[in-house]
Amino acid sequence: MTEDNVLVSVTVSRDKDEIHYKLDCASNLSNEELEYYLEEIVKGICTWKPGICKEHTKKLKGTIKKQTKKK
Repeated sequence: MTEDNVLVSVTVSRDKDEIHYKLDCASNLSNEELEYYLEEIVKGICTWKPGICKEHTKKLKGTIKKQTKKK
């Protein structure tokens, strides 16, 4: 994977006693797309660690399907 095809990147780091996070996304990504991708990432994390989430999904790893337009 190259930087040219990265849609969303989340980085969490520690600096002394502080935790920092950074969210990078492609400039052509709409707010709706970003929200959708982040929701899908959280669903995957909830599958991997179900104890931290109330809702569960069926797969830990997979492909995020294209977002459908809301009517």
